[in-house]
Amino acid sequence: MTLVLSLLAVAAALLVVSAVGVGTSVSFLPPERAFFLERLGWGDALGCAVLIAAVPIALGTGLAPRWGFVVLSAVAVLLGRRLRLTSRRRSALPGSVSIALLGVIALGVAVYALRALTEPMWANDFVAIWGLKGKTIYGAAGYPGRLTSLGFSHPEYPLGLPLLYAGLSFLTGRWDDHAMALLFPFLQAATLLVLFGWLRRRGASPTAAGLATATVAWFEPLYSAFLTGMAEVPLAFGLVLFGTSLADALDDTDAGAIRRLTAAAALIAAIKNEGLFFSVVGAMLALVFGKQRRWKIAIPPLAAALLVRALHWPWRSRIPLADFEGGLFSTSRVWDSLAAAGQLLGASAWIGLALVAVLILAGRSVAAGNRLLLLAGAGVAAYLVIPAFAVRGPSWLIETTLLRTTAALAPLTAAAVAARYAASPSAGPVDPADA
Repeated sequence: MTLVLSLLAVAAALLVVSAVGVGTSVSFLPPERAFFLERLGWGDALGCAVLIAAVPIALGTGLAPRWGFVVLSAVAVLLGRRLRLTSRRRSALPGSVSIALLGVIALGVAVYALRALTEPMWANDFVAIWGLKGKTIYGAAGYPGRLTSLGFSHPEYPLGLPLLYAGLSFLTGRWDDHAMALLFPFLQAATLLVLFGWLRRRGASPTAAGLATATVAWFEPLYSAFLTGMAEVPLAFGLVLFGTSLADALDDTDAGAIRRLTAAAALIAAIKNEGLFFSVVGAMLALVFGKQRRWKIAIPPLAAALLVRALHWPWRSRIPLADFEGGLFSTSRVWDSLAAAGQLLGASAWIGLALVAVLILAGRSVAAGNRLLLLAGAGVAAYLVIPAFAVRGPSWLIETTLLRTTAALAPLTAAAVAARYAASPSAGPVDPADA
């Protein structure tokens, strides 16, 4: 099969997956037109979640994975219709952005697609971890026990991304780590849809929402050839879903907010280990800011993340972690980590951080934006403190991981900053036609 035909097969599979997700989304987002763009982005996420879940269920029951996806998709869509949400208010579409900004955003997606599809996915962590597991699950039609003993492949990592790779391969009928890179511009586009749609729905002007979306679309440290195939792009998408849902749940914007928050927590927990960390932070923010609904907001997403963690237990390594040791932690090692981070950042990075700080200070204090900033800030703090536990020293982990892990926080941070430029201090739900 030529690359063009393989790309068409992957594109068709992704469209089917997205259609299933959009059909399921009626139980997560109200039918209001203001949710239109978010519904498209959430459709991609929910469809991927169905595909991820279908693979182990099908393999565990002896069903062909393709048919497993068909059956689970039917169940998800029917259940979604059964639990569909009703509208609280009439609203318009989430505003329009200028042709110039729309062109900039579209070009950013196209440029990333060119980076991603120029060659097969080649990053070290794709070859040794995510791709290795996905190809093995597809080729073996299962998860061989030997994978739990391969320390270099980090058996302690969640299997969401490898299962997604395997699921796409089962749908297309072959493993093609070149054409499958199309998944990453697909996830980027979904991230941008949710980002712009949520900002407009929460009162940001078309210009502020468009500029934030365009900035993310062109954020090369995240949307790079190197990170294509790794977990940062999917995690960035999941964090935007999680953060925006958390803000909606705390502000009680609609009846589906807690459902979305729970689904997003399960998704990020299935992608990377820090997904559980962000779920814990989200629960803490809910307990602090949730008022009378704090427990109702905090418990479901945390329980979903813990359930995903528990479901991974049979396939996790029993080998002690070789890279980290709790007894190594000390205040001096934290300072070493911070110093290494300072030395790693170049002049352009410092200028970018200064610009972000200016934008934050120039905006008004908005509850939704403030809470997203706290969530993103907790992530940065964790990525700076974790190296203090590294066996090879803080500098080693900072130099090898900090830039790419913090890059995954960029879309969430963009949402937080742009939310501070909402039309009203409360940044509550508005009719975009009036914004």
